[in-house]
Amino acid sequence: MKRLIWKGVKTLLILFMGFLLFLTGQTAAEWVKVQQEIKTFTSKGALREDISTDTIKYYQVSRETYYPDEFEREPFYNNDLKYPGAEGDILVTRQSPFANKPGIYGFVTFYFGGHAAYVGEDNTLYETSGIIGPGSNLFKTLFQGSDSTIASTSSNYWLNPNFRNDKDPTYNAFGTYYRKEFIGLRVKGITSDEIKEVNEFMNHVVDIEAQYNFFFVFRTQNRYYCTDLISRGFDTITHSNGNQKYNLNSDLVVTTVNDLILSDDTYISFYVRTDKNNVKHIYFIE
Repeated sequence: MKRLIWKGVKTLLILFMGFLLFLTGQTAAEWVKVQQEIKTFTSKGALREDISTDTIKYYQVSRETYYPDEFEREPFYNNDLKYPGAEGDILVTRQSPFANKPGIYGFVTFYFGGHAAYVGEDNTLYETSGIIGPGSNLFKTLFQGSDSTIASTSSNYWLNPNFRNDKDPTYNAFGTYYRKEFIGLRVKGITSDEIKEVNEFMNHVVDIEAQYNFFFVFRTQNRYYCTDLISRGFDTITHSNGNQKYNLNSDLVVTTVNDLILSDDTYISFYVRTDKNNVKHIYFIE
């Protein structure tokens, strides 16, 4: 009996290691593709000296045309350089929030990415987070949720220079800004009416205080993780025949940040990186 049990355990371990190797190879290939897309996007950037400073350099990226029927939007909310993105945009970072926990940070950053948020009306961000608040019961939160793990809204903070102070445990990694690198995405050919549909979905999720889904491989009703919230928001848009119009998660498994970036239905509209001298380089589509 013990030999049979041990044989079963070894088989499961071999299958798990095989899956992990496959997943690692697939994810590494996605990282290469994302880097290429970033390189292609930034190579078109022209320095805007008129709005650049010593600490922030702005680059305007040219484009030939908009996608058919696409709702044209400015790169910044009300042309204010502190607020990246416009209504209907998606903000994503591949950097995990666990910068003070190196092993977890590297694993989450590589396989899943850090965070995603949807830009709604009036510069409002819609998002959900699995950061469990201090004093919360871990087991209870995982299965029942808590006040700190519900879908919520906030004002756009992704370029807030005072987002973090030097007492924060991730200050050394990210500085005073939210992240050192992030990407803005737009959905190809989306219309103003379709953006309103996504807004309605996001408002509904917030109204019902939908909980965070810690069990990523299971698609649960009224529970979402951050990238899942984004992809399912755009899933609500359909063609006249009822078929889904946009697919932001082509592999239909866990929706990662790389999935959103590499979707055939999205394109990069914004890119921010911070160099070794702590100078921010901001590329935005015209």
